[in-house]
Amino acid sequence: MRRERGGLHQPASNPANPFGPRHGRLAQRSADTWCGGGLSMAISNVRVDYLAPQMLDATARPDDRLSGYFRHQLVITASRKREAIQQVIDRGGVVLDVIELQAKGRLSRLFGSKVSRSYKQKFLQALAFNVRSGLSPEKSLEQVILGELGEPRLILNQALNALRQGFGFVAAVELLNWFDDSTLAVLSAGEAAGQLSEALETAVSFYEKGSATLKLMFGAVTWTALDLIMAVSTVIGMRFGLIEQLKATPLMSEDPAKVAQYNSSLALAEWVNNGLLVFSFVFFLILIYFTMLVLSPDQKTRTQAFGILEKVPVIGELLICSGIAATTRVLGSLLTGGVAFLNAVQIARKGTITPTVSLFWQTITDRSEIGEQPAVAFNHPLLDSSERLLIRAHKDQAQLAECLASISQTRDDKANSAARKFAVIAFVASLAYSGIAVLFSLAVVYLQNEVVLSGA
Repeated sequence: MRRERGGLHQPASNPANPFGPRHGRLAQRSADTWCGGGLSMAISNVRVDYLAPQMLDATARPDDRLSGYFRHQLVITASRKREAIQQVIDRGGVVLDVIELQAKGRLSRLFGSKVSRSYKQKFLQALAFNVRSGLSPEKSLEQVILGELGEPRLILNQALNALRQGFGFVAAVELLNWFDDSTLAVLSAGEAAGQLSEALETAVSFYEKGSATLKLMFGAVTWTALDLIMAVSTVIGMRFGLIEQLKATPLMSEDPAKVAQYNSSLALAEWVNNGLLVFSFVFFLILIYFTMLVLSPDQKTRTQAFGILEKVPVIGELLICSGIAATTRVLGSLLTGGVAFLNAVQIARKGTITPTVSLFWQTITDRSEIGEQPAVAFNHPLLDSSERLLIRAHKDQAQLAECLASISQTRDDKANSAARKFAVIAFVASLAYSGIAVLFSLAVVYLQNEVVLSGA
């Protein structure tokens, strides 16, 4: 970051200026000093520290040196330093320090501090409050951004600049890279249906619980990776530790048959361990490949990856159950908020990219559009008999929302059960994997010890 310092500066003609006109010349001179003669520069973020005789915003803190004055800090986006300084002066402030904040590099953004999940949730709630009060989506977003005076403003200014260039609400929010595709899809569908206030409240609830699919997948894959690391380390220890040691100490025996049996067993153990290492390498390549597909910025690529993963027995159950749980939760929340059924379904179906679940909601949408009642439209094989029975029993929209909430909770439980089942299977598989390497190696050791003890 580039930093410049100067004295206290104040305008000559600002009627809201509590310091009086006698500082006018100093303010003008210092503004030129701060801004380098007013030379234009690219749009950047500037953090300005300033004093004021009253609390002008939430960053105000009593100054230790000047009694009755408050120190403030404001992050401003501007094309020139003069613009940032002038904004502070117009507020009746006395500039103390100006720091031009440079964009962080890739490594800094990756490992540096990030905006917390709680902040993002509160951000969505603030947007919902503004939209509910009657502001347009774009104006609501602008007001929330202008109300942020701290470091998050550096990121929010990207959305603010996009709004001022004519971008829409969802496009500006998407530039922040804060929310997953499901949350953005809910917002986009809500905006298109004219139900953005309800969609924002649904997105808050949806984001609060997080992306269940990714959370469960991450947990399952993490445990699997830990099991694999332990198993592979065992195989490597057997192959390059014990087996190499056995090869360096040939069996001393007068019986050629026992020597041949020992060498054959040693060669077999080496071959088995080599095969396991090759399998491990190929498996890790596949795992990395699918991880890149799932985390790809291209939604079509991610959808294809989820389509392949759906065919894996336990993982498929995990994906489908978590997808249904998330989307039924969204639909239930929208129906509780009074959104029309068809509009709510069209918003909810955007909450997943799992192909089977997307097709499920597309089928319900198509059947609803031709006039079928929800009790009939939900008669789908993806729901079990108890879930279909529950939906057929509802009498109004409020009861349907209760049914969907119950189904969401049940599917959440099934998804958690599938995740635990996957972790157990992965643990057993890794145990068997490393056990094979250990057993073959120990068989050679046993044969060697037997020959030595027999004195042959």
